[in-house]
Amino acid sequence: MRIAALIGAILLIVIAVFQGKESPESWFAIHAIEIKGQLKYSSRDQLQKDYTSLLGKSLLTTSISQIKAVALSPQWVQSVEVRKVWPNTLQVVVHEHEPLAYWNDGQVITTGAVIISPKSIPNLPLPKLLGPEDSSDVVLKQFGLISQVLSLTSLRIDSLQLKPRGAWVIVFKNGIKVKLGREDILERLQRFIAVYKTDLSGRIDQISSVDARYPHGVAVAWKKQ
Repeated sequence: MRIAALIGAILLIVIAVFQGKESPESWFAIHAIEIKGQLKYSSRDQLQKDYTSLLGKSLLTTSISQIKAVALSPQWVQSVEVRKVWPNTLQVVVHEHEPLAYWNDGQVITTGAVIISPKSIPNLPLPKLLGPEDSSDVVLKQFGLISQVLSLTSLRIDSLQLKPRGAWVIVFKNGIKVKLGREDILERLQRFIAVYKTDLSGRIDQISSVDARYPHGVAVAWKKQ
């Protein structure tokens, strides 16, 4: 198939040469970009705008790597497959990043542990991860460990924050805020889970926050009645 396509391209070049003053490059200028792929977070209209700079370039002299550099520029695009459809069309198959969590303000961490800053943030039921600049790897690792501990419980993370001084704070989907401090995070979390199952699960609406930084128990701050 590639040989046939190459032969076809050569024939088109020959035809173009005999068309007159127009050069082969102008004959093979990109007039249309076909965007394919299952898009959930990007729109084809927006991608067409993002790829405008490719229009008018020559399929003949523009390399696949040059095209990919432009095609990969939108934040939601993880990878692309590019095909030149002679004489004037470019076909781009887009594969998007899959979001895992929100990161700080206006960013998303993908399932591939990549931080992206899309133009628009989708409203999805994702946990919020927060931390100082350049701490995403640490926060993401801790998120994974904590999620494993919680997997056999009904508790789910709404937000997980690493404070500037290294302390961890969790807010669960049910609204309970738990301070875990800087050390023995998983041990303190398990201690909280034990207390939650036996004493707190039926009184969620009355709890303001829980401090799990104590060596042998937790301190519960109750809402004022």
